Amino acid sequence: MNRKRIVGGIVSGSVLAVSAAAGLLAGAGTSAADPATLTLTYTCPFPLIGNQPISVVINADIPATATVGRPTPEFGIEAVATVSSTATAGLNLVGAKTVEGTAQAAATVAAPEATLPVTVPTTIPPTAIPASGAFDVTATGTTPSLTFTQPGEATVSVGDLMLTLHPKKADGSDTGLGTFDSQCTQDPGQDNVLATVQITEAAQAATEQRIR
Repeated sequence: MNRKRIVGGIVSGSVLAVSAAAGLLAGAGTSAADPATLTLTYTCPFPLIGNQPISVVINADIPATATVGRPTPEFGIEAVATVSSTATAGLNLVGAKTVEGTAQAAATVAAPEATLPVTVPTTIPPTAIPASGAFDVTATGTTPSLTFTQPGEATVSVGDLMLTLHPKKADGSDTGLGTFDSQCTQDPGQDNVLATVQITEAAQAATEQRIR
């Protein structure tokens, strides 16, 4: 078998699926934030080893309300992925000492005026790889700002993932694995709504603020 393909497939699935999911928060509001946690599973195809199951955990503080006509702020997000001992062994096999990457995450914001597709990039900074055992990788990203034009309720739903991974040697050079991409598909039958946002008119929002 082609060792390059096998190792790359295992590692890209283990590391980047969670990082990509971290970037799916979009359409946040402008008031106090509510903690949101969502766990989803995906199927990611890789050369030779076939489809691999991936579990994704998303944690974010999402404001519960937004105001018509006012751009929402951008919000930082974070997700932590635990890389399996199998992936660690594969990385060590090719001399990798750090791993980094990016991902494009698809999301949908269903608002009263329209249903909007949103793509959010996330980044994994260089992360040290241990000699053996599982290890954690932290992924971060920033949501885009959105402006709603009608009052009502918006829902933020998580979609599919496009993953990329780049392992490197101690001197920063390539291991020979190159860059790996995998289009991951969300497993069916899951509740993929990350958050709901209540959108109010400006006058209503001002009244509610005075009452508080």
